Amino acid sequence: MADEAHVVNLLLLKMKEHFITKLQTDIPTNDITRADIVKLGLLFDNKTKKNIQIGVNAGDHDTPEEIDGIVTLEKLPKIGMEYPSREIGGGQIWMRRGTVKIECFFIRERLTEDEAFLKAMAVMGRLTKAIDTTPIYQIPRDDFGERPISIHCYASTYFESGGPPSSYIFRGKALWAAFTDRQ
Repeated sequence: MADEAHVVNLLLLKMKEHFITKLQTDIPTNDITRADIVKLGLLFDNKTKKNIQIGVNAGDHDTPEEIDGIVTLEKLPKIGMEYPSREIGGGQIWMRRGTVKIECFFIRERLTEDEAFLKAMAVMGRLTKAIDTTPIYQIPRDDFGERPISIHCYASTYFESGGPPSSYIFRGKALWAAFTDRQ
């Protein structure tokens, strides 16, 4: 039996494809803010050789109790979007959520702390914009009758986690939510 496509996997694959374009292909190869790795899942590559890494995930490893669900669930974040939860004749609107982990290891570059902050924030800015501009309209209804309606970066966290005097490390994540229509 062939694998059946699920809307979350289709979203992750489209995000990865879009991030490769926006965080790699569109950035000159000599730009230190160009992502070395864009992948699905956790980040395991050597940080000293691949200094900018992006990992696209469903859910959040840090808070596994956070769930996807119909938009009227009390536990879902309020991100300023209003959708009806159910439609007459069937169908419902769900919020699917995930994270994009980001790691910037400015070790070989020997940047000052101020320079490292500027570069790290450029990577995060590029990433959060890429989430919001992921072309989800190209994603068809999945094998279970669900299709994405909209996608949003609704939160992020990013912090310096070490490195003085000239090897700076930044880690963080951007949280995304996609609204879907289930038939």
